[in-house]
Amino acid sequence: MQTTRVRSMKGASISLLLFALCACTAADDGGAGNSGGRGGGGSSAIGGSAGNAGITGNGGANGFGGSASGASGSSGAGSGGSPTGGAAGISGSAGTSGGDAGSDGNGGNGGNAGSGGDAGTAGAGGTNGSGGSTGGSGGSTGGTNGSAGTTGGTGATGGTGNTCTEPEKSICNNETGRHCGYTYEYWKDQGTGCLVNKSDGFSVNWSNINNLLGRKGIRPGSTNQIVTYNANYQPNGNSYLCVYGWTKNPLVEYYIVDSWGSWRPPGGTSMGTVSADGGTYDIYRTQRVDQPSIEGTKTFYQYWSVRTQKRTSGTITAATHFNAWAGHGMNMGSLYEVSMTVEGYQSSGTADVSFSMR
Repeated sequence: MQTTRVRSMKGASISLLLFALCACTAADDGGAGNSGGRGGGGSSAIGGSAGNAGITGNGGANGFGGSASGASGSSGAGSGGSPTGGAAGISGSAGTSGGDAGSDGNGGNGGNAGSGGDAGTAGAGGTNGSGGSTGGSGGSTGGTNGSAGTTGGTGATGGTGNTCTEPEKSICNNETGRHCGYTYEYWKDQGTGCLVNKSDGFSVNWSNINNLLGRKGIRPGSTNQIVTYNANYQPNGNSYLCVYGWTKNPLVEYYIVDSWGSWRPPGGTSMGTVSADGGTYDIYRTQRVDQPSIEGTKTFYQYWSVRTQKRTSGTITAATHFNAWAGHGMNMGSLYEVSMTVEGYQSSGTADVSFSMR
């Protein structure tokens, strides 16, 4: 029994000695570790919880976990001491350092945002690393293109200029000639009068004549001739303002009359009408027996279109009348001329006529 008791006491002494050694060791391990410096992104990890020491009292002092460089490590929980003086709590592993802050993004064209720093490893201690600074603002937007200039308007079409440089020419005796590209003819049988050729037409004055014609135009001319004119026409007595001419084979004298003096020609009954150039014309046919003509004294027909309302300016389209006459059986031969004309018969007067033909 004593032997057994002695052995028990020895066993207890040995156990007590072992416990004391372990407690010392725990005190060494569990000594207060230097607190880890704060990681770049995380706070220092807290070490393990203090384990209650064995019988002797408090276990190891709180050991602070992560090394100074650890930003965010997992805090290792120290194992609690067993009632029999368990081992001191295991120091928490140093927290892994937090991610470095991301570099600021370079400013650029609409600069890309800087890459955020990698988050620190999730540990109880460390916080996530801060993201990188936002990238610089992008460059300003380039200016918008300038508006295209307004297209210039189309210039107005110029009128046909009067290029004649010939001097005016006065004719007081019967004569045919050329002036400014046209053929003129002045003819009278008795009395006083003159024709003056001008760059834009002609003028006529007459007094106490029996019959007079002053005219200017194209020979032989065309059935499609168009005449545009403007006249200061002042007859005193019987007179005509007209487009006038002759044909051969058959021999025909023709008139397209826009205005007249004291008497509307030619008298008689109209054969019909024709609408032309904004007006209405009566159509007539008369006959001259043994009278002067371009072929001497002859018998021939005269064809007439006489406007129902007078005018002293406008356009005369010859073909409209020629076609209307043909529709009444009034056939024409080969053109001899198409002329702008002033005729006086047993009268006096003046006329100043500007015209063009095409």
